[in-house]
Parts: sequence; C-alpha cells; structure tokens
Amino acid sequence: MIKARVVYLCMAILLLLFVVLYAVLPNIGIETKNTEFSYENIVFNKNKVTTVDIEIAEEDWADMLENATDKELKQANITVNGKRIEKVAIRTKGSSSLHSVVSSDSDRYSLKIDFDYYDDTQSLYGLKKLNLNNNFSDSTLMREYISYELMEQMGLPTPANSYMYVTVNGEERGLFLGVEAVDETFLANNYGSNDGFLFKPDGTGSDLKYISDNIADYTGIGLKTNEGNVDQSKFIEMIEAINSGGDIEKYIDVDEMLRYFAMNTALVSLDSYQGNMKHNYYLYEDNGVFSIIPWDFNMSFGGFGVGGRMGDNNQIPADAEKKKLGDAQMNEQLEKPNMKFPNNGVQQQGQQPNGDRKQGGFNMEMGLSGNLMEDSAINFSVSTPVSGVTLEDRPLLNALLSNEEYRAKYEGYLEEVATNYLTEEYIQSITKKLAVLLTTYVEADPTKFSTTEQFLEAVEGENSLPEFAKQRSASILKQLSGELVVEASTSQGNIGMPNPNDNGDVNGNPMHENFDPSQLPEDFDPSQLPPFNQDGNNQGERPGPMQKPDQNGGPMGMPGQNNEQLNQATVIDKNTVITIIVCFTLLIAALLGVLKFKRRGR
Repeated sequence: MIKARVVYLCMAILLLLFVVLYAVLPNIGIETKNTEFSYENIVFNKNKVTTVDIEIAEEDWADMLENATDKELKQANITVNGKRIEKVAIRTKGSSSLHSVVSSDSDRYSLKIDFDYYDDTQSLYGLKKLNLNNNFSDSTLMREYISYELMEQMGLPTPANSYMYVTVNGEERGLFLGVEAVDETFLANNYGSNDGFLFKPDGTGSDLKYISDNIADYTGIGLKTNEGNVDQSKFIEMIEAINSGGDIEKYIDVDEMLRYFAMNTALVSLDSYQGNMKHNYYLYEDNGVFSIIPWDFNMSFGGFGVGGRMGDNNQIPADAEKKKLGDAQMNEQLEKPNMKFPNNGVQQQGQQPNGDRKQGGFNMEMGLSGNLMEDSAINFSVSTPVSGVTLEDRPLLNALLSNEEYRAKYEGYLEEVATNYLTEEYIQSITKKLAVLLTTYVEADPTKFSTTEQFLEAVEGENSLPEFAKQRSASILKQLSGELVVEASTSQGNIGMPNPNDNGDVNGNPMHENFDPSQLPEDFDPSQLPPFNQDGNNQGERPGPMQKPDQNGGPMGMPGQNNEQLNQATVIDKNTVITIIVCFTLLIAALLGVLKFKRRGR
C-alpha cells in the first residue's frame, strides 16, 4: 500500500521540476539546446540593442585603423550579449565608403567578424559571420534597417539584422547595424540547402549583359560557393535567356524578382543593379533557378541620388555639363583616396578635384543624407526604374518589364507596396519605435558621423522618412494610374556629394549651442526620453552620467528598458517543449491519482 506522504512527495518533486523547466532556466540565461539557426532570435533581437565587445591586441587594432584599406584579418575575442567566442577573425569592410572614411578625419569603419575562420566548427548560435555596418552616408541611421524590414514583408529572403553597440578593448565605438552575412549558413536557413551557386556580382558582367559563352569572361560575377563545380552552373544559359527574350521562367524565380524590383524601385535604392554601379545584390542558383537576395541599403530612400550622383541631393547647376563616366572609370574615381569635390558637392566640368576635403571637420566625400524630399527621388520613375543607364543596359530588369504579364504583376506589387508598406503610418510606426530604442545610444555614440538632431529629424516631420514614404507612395500611385508621367533618369550624372548638413561635422559634434529634446514627436512619453548633455557639447564623451550598455543590451537610463517589447526573446528548442509537456501531463496524472487515492480512504 502506498503511503500518502510518498504520493505527496512525488507530487512535490514533479511540481518543482515543472517550475524549474518552465520558469527558471530560460530566465537565468542557461542555454537550452542550441538550435541550428537560433542566432536569428538571440543575436538579432530587434527589440533591444545587442552589445558587441571586441578584445584585440592594441598593436593589431592600431594597424587595422592605420591601414584600413588593406582589409587584413586580425585575431580577436568577441563577446556578444555576454556570450564569449575566442579566436575569431576581424577586418574592416567596404569599398568606396571605406575609402571615404579613410580620407576623412574619422576612423569609424565597418567591420566584418568571421567566427569560424580559425575553427570551422565554431559559431555564434549557428552564425558564422557578422557584419557591423557603420551607417555611412545615412544621418537617419534607419534607411538600411527599414529597407530590410520592407523587403522581408515582401517575402524576400533577407539577412537577419538589428542594432548593436560596439566596444573595442573597453573603448566605445558606437552604434552600428549588425547584419547577417549572406553565406552558406544563410542559404541553408532560407533555402534548406547550400549546395547551389551563390554569386555577388560587382564589376564586369554584373549588369548581366551577354559577353560570351565562357563564364570566365564574366570576371565580376563574384562566385562565393561551389567554385569547383562552376561548369555545372546554368549562369550562361540564364544570361542568354534574359538577353535574347528566351524562356526566363526556366532560369529565374520571376515572381520573387518582380517583388524585389518593385520594392527596390519604391525605396529609390539606386546603389544597386538599377543604378550605374550595378551591384549590391546576390544571386543564388538552386537547381538551375536563380533567386535574388537584397543587400546594402544605407543609400536607399533616394540617398544615392537619381542619375548616378552618389548621395547628391542638391540640384546640378544648369550650366554644369554632365560628364559621362563608364562603370570602370567611376569605380576608379571612387577608389582614389585624394578625390575631392567643390562645395556644391558636384564636380564641375573643367574643375580639377582639389582643395580641402573637409569643411568644419566634415569630409566632403562622405555626403551624409541631406534633403530627403528631393523631387527626383520622390518622383523616381516606376515605368523605367533605372538611374544613370537605360533599361536595355539592365537586361534582367528589362526582360521582366518587357513582358506584359510580368509588368502587370510588377505594377500590382508596386501598388501593394505603396498602399500597405511604404506608407506614412507604417514607416512612422517603425521610426518612433527606433527613436525610443536608439536615442540614448545615438547621443552617447562617440564616433557617429552626424548629430542626434539629424537622427531625430528622420522620425517625424517635413524632412523625415515617414514624410518621404507619404510623398513617394502618392507618386507611385499617380504614376500607376497615369495621372503622373515621369521620364526616366537615364543620363549618367557626375560622381558627387552633397554639402554637409550645417548641424554637425563628421564626428557628430553639433554646431549649435544646445540640443533641443522638443524635436521628439509630440506623443512621446517624456519619461522615456534619454538624459541629454545640456551644454550641447558632444566631444566624444558620454552625456551626463550615462554608462555603457550592459550585457543585456540596456544601459543605465535606457528609454523603455522595462518595456515588454525590449525583453530578449527566449529560444527553447523542441525537446525542451516536449519535456515540459510530459512533466505537466505527469503532474496532472499525479493530482488525479491523489484525488482517487483520497476517495478510497487510504
């Protein structure tokens, strides 16, 4: 006969086990089984700012900063939200943006971290490589984040991303956007396999024009995976199909491509295949069919400039004859570290690139985003959505839009974007959330390119991202209805940069007396506002008594740190869920057993 106390003891043990599994383990940070792609929720938690602490030999770090364009790999240890990974590789990243920062008085370089370079079994919750983007040429700090968000809403395979606050050897480097690398891990996560061919086109052949039947002649297609089996790729057949009007559905995912180009056009993201640089996209060939993967949007929302003028939000003077440059010449110009521009940000004909690069500490090449409301961006053509080139120069896009059925679907997706996603309300819901989450970090960032005011201007108002969305979506709908006819900007403009915004210099030092918190949206909760440096002096120091973010991503005084939405998502694998269910079932069974036991009077 079972004693009553034995039954009660079993019940107590089961209850305790259930409580531990269900409530205690996740909240104290003990990792349950690490699922293969759990980095999406743990590392790239959009409801918080992830902390990234880099430990590297001082001489290696100094050499990396001194010789940034070499992109030499250095060994380091990385701690991400308290998770330490030793012996990882780190280097600077970027091309024209990297050279622009080098030629300025800033050393805020984008970084690439390779967790498995020295040990191919090592990862961060499954993540093999991480990019830390410096938000170059984007005073809003939001263009890339929002663009990825909208691409994801359109069903595109999109790299995981979130904001990260970076330190190096205990010294704060500031707020960066962490972006998942498009590599074998990304492919396996999004396509279920990484056995195909991943291309990152940039250079000869990246326009996807037919050159020859020899894939070796396409030197700029940037094959990243499966290099040893390139002869098995259908790349040449795909090129021939889109250039000759063949059966493109046999070689490309037409519907996905239409969704991508609709969103990219709506975002006026012209540092891309649709502009004269013909890059910043990936192609993945899986079983002979090519998909497109979005990449690099820090110059979306018209930041690159229509007509090929990188970051040029100023009008070209009427008497300035446009100088046409080929793609190779353009890249050559951008790669010159001593390339300089006159004060209006556009190199005039007959004017040599000379003079001081900086005005008030600002690098004239860097061209931080100025007037978002530039008419050429707001009314960028949706019928011939290219810039600095003709539609025929971009055969992939031309093949899609030359087909009446495909064009109708493309226009349908544009209408969907304009009515559901690129709207004032939708974009404002994102910018306001980001303002609450990021303002403290922006104000504290000692290396930022622009000022806190410029960041806040993008949240709400007449020169904000929501206002851009409002006007751009209205233009798209008018163009689709025929009410507005826009001629394509196919003439290739000069490689130029806008004037700096007078509110600050490259180091983020405000050129005014005080920071005005009243610039925040009217419906912000004042209790969520960060402490500001009231003397307006942001000389690379923390404002007031601010402390660096802790391992959980929230600094002292972090706005909204007690808000539910800022809590890190807990990842519990399937086996843990099954264990909890079994324990709960046993607990219920034990309770029923006790009741039956009592009714029998035992």
